Amino acid sequence: MLRSAQLIVGVGSGILMFAKAWWMLRSLPHRERLERAAGRALVRSCSRLGATFIKIGQIASTRGDLLPRGVFEELGALQDRVPPFPYAEAIATIEAEFGKPVEVLFDDFEPLPVAAASVAQVHQARLSGRSHQVAIKILRPDIIQKVHLDRAILLFMGRALERLIPTLRTVSLEEAIRSFCDAVEEQLDLRNEARNNLRFAANFEDDPCVGFPVLHPTLCGARVLTMDFVVGTHENGLVDAEFDIHQLVEAGMRAVCRMIFLHGFVHADLHPGNMLFEPPGQIILLDLGLVGELTDQDRVRTARMLMALATGDGAGVARSFYENAPHHAVRDYATYEREVCELVADITSKGLGQIQVTLEIGRIFDILRRHHIQARSHMTMVNLALMTAEGMGKRLAPELDLSQEALPYLTEALRNARED
Repeated sequence: MLRSAQLIVGVGSGILMFAKAWWMLRSLPHRERLERAAGRALVRSCSRLGATFIKIGQIASTRGDLLPRGVFEELGALQDRVPPFPYAEAIATIEAEFGKPVEVLFDDFEPLPVAAASVAQVHQARLSGRSHQVAIKILRPDIIQKVHLDRAILLFMGRALERLIPTLRTVSLEEAIRSFCDAVEEQLDLRNEARNNLRFAANFEDDPCVGFPVLHPTLCGARVLTMDFVVGTHENGLVDAEFDIHQLVEAGMRAVCRMIFLHGFVHADLHPGNMLFEPPGQIILLDLGLVGELTDQDRVRTARMLMALATGDGAGVARSFYENAPHHAVRDYATYEREVCELVADITSKGLGQIQVTLEIGRIFDILRRHHIQARSHMTMVNLALMTAEGMGKRLAPELDLSQEALPYLTEALRNARED
């Protein structure tokens, strides 16, 4: 009960603090200082509320091109600098998982974690009697109970908001929250992440620019995951002379497009803290616990909609959302179609290289809401994955036309659908 009250008060105070700071930003001097105050307020609220809310903050932290600079930079603290849990609890978890003392399993176990995230933290060590450096991911001891309570609170809030604002039903708010919480709960058993790791590695075995950490299966369990320690560079440490920035961005966009349109198996937690880079152009994807799966039908529907958007077919975009909606109550289809066509024409006139695809999809969702058309819940996950790839591209190589990078994968998905 106390946790529930803390969550409700925390959410409310966080929103109020951010809203107050945001309003001040519009009219007062010292803009950057106020932006940072707003960002710190969000970080404090998310950190206090726990894993599920930290995930939400991490998603927001991927879009420096959309958020004010100060807010974006402060939210970056949620990516891999969440407060750690005590060393003694980490040791106790490992020994309970494998039934052996830590000193028998590992040498040179570092007491300070190299990363602490919302669900787990990572320590560095060597395999016993060997020189091999490994990263040991350890689940937070009290995380399961907290995430289950977070779920109950978020679903309550989602249902309440849908009753207060009926148009939110058309964007499947409660269903989107339920899907997100389901995905977060999947992370609470690290054996799921181990299976995801192997599946991703198999999906990308033909792409030398996209990699994943190598697991040590005998030291992987429900609460502990052991893998090779990846010595890579974070995004903020990239140097043009050492890295091929275009190759890195293209690899990131290619990875996301293959996940969505070809594999139907998507890394749903691609914030910068979960990416490392090795020269000249390899990207290593970490923290593979939060994933989403698309059915073949979902993949084809998404490819058709985005292809219609990319080719300026406004009527096709309107029809795709309408025909695939779980629920719709459109009173005037002609007006709905006209609004979508006008938006798509505006996008086409700017040129695909000058737009932000995820922002334009958000504008389409506004039209859907006004005309009482419910978007399918998988679009939330697709949009988040595209948002992350696009955000990285905008930050590192803004001159690249990322939409053109996506077109071959849209075409292949549609061609495969026709052949089936």
